[in-house]
Amino acid sequence: MTIRQLDDSSKMNFRIGYDADKSPCLFKKFKTKRQQAIAEREQVLLCLAERLMEEHGFSGLTMDKLVAACDYSKGTVYNHFSSKEDLLSALCIKAMQTELQLFHKASNFKGNAREKLLALCFAYRLHALLHPTLFYCVLTSKTPAVAERASQERLDTQFVLEQQLAEVCNQLFVLAMEDGDLQGREEAEFAQLSFAAWAMAFGSTALMLAASTAQLVQALEEEKTLMFNMNLMLDGMQWLPLSSEFDYWDSWQRVGMEVFADELSTLKEHSKHSGAKGRIT
Repeated sequence: MTIRQLDDSSKMNFRIGYDADKSPCLFKKFKTKRQQAIAEREQVLLCLAERLMEEHGFSGLTMDKLVAACDYSKGTVYNHFSSKEDLLSALCIKAMQTELQLFHKASNFKGNAREKLLALCFAYRLHALLHPTLFYCVLTSKTPAVAERASQERLDTQFVLEQQLAEVCNQLFVLAMEDGDLQGREEAEFAQLSFAAWAMAFGSTALMLAASTAQLVQALEEEKTLMFNMNLMLDGMQWLPLSSEFDYWDSWQRVGMEVFADELSTLKEHSKHSGAKGRIT
């Protein structure tokens, strides 16, 4: 595998960015052609590293393997990533940028605040199914062994992205309060409530991905299980309308049809060719 073997669609995906004044996404912040070329080269290396991990696992990724798999010199690769840990940190950033793109799309779903939060959960699971390696990179990059050897610039970028991801969720709690669907809560609680929602979405998604062969998980309908877990938690918050009063399964299906039709088509094709397990309505 070399850089030249990366398909054109993968390279084009790297050009997607946000408002340069509001996001640390790489491309729109660079002013010169040289800076742009360096940024694009780094993203190609990240894509290659992701594929190496898909083939050999996390422990199988080394800087030497990345150098051997690409058309650049060892010095050039190390100019981008000072160590394997720094490379993992960069992959974490790529994962969060991708999540943020999907979150922004999900937040445009036409529905009440609780439906929009479920749309974020849909986006989160969709990201995990489309990019399972990146999904786990986020968690791996938070371990002390990785964080201690990552560059400060990458750690700072991770922090900004985490804030942006949390803010998308926090704004839904604000909206629910304004609409009268979530009462008796203080603004100071929003961070705790957002964390609870993230923990539920991450835990459910990670278990269904990693333990898909376990008897308990095999007996579950994955999509409805995630919906059940989220609705159980949101009902506990007394977030209206309650699941007993509203068809959130219909909302979930509409999110797929109205917001993520293209991504679901990509996932279907990927599953067809790879035989990967994992379905999302």
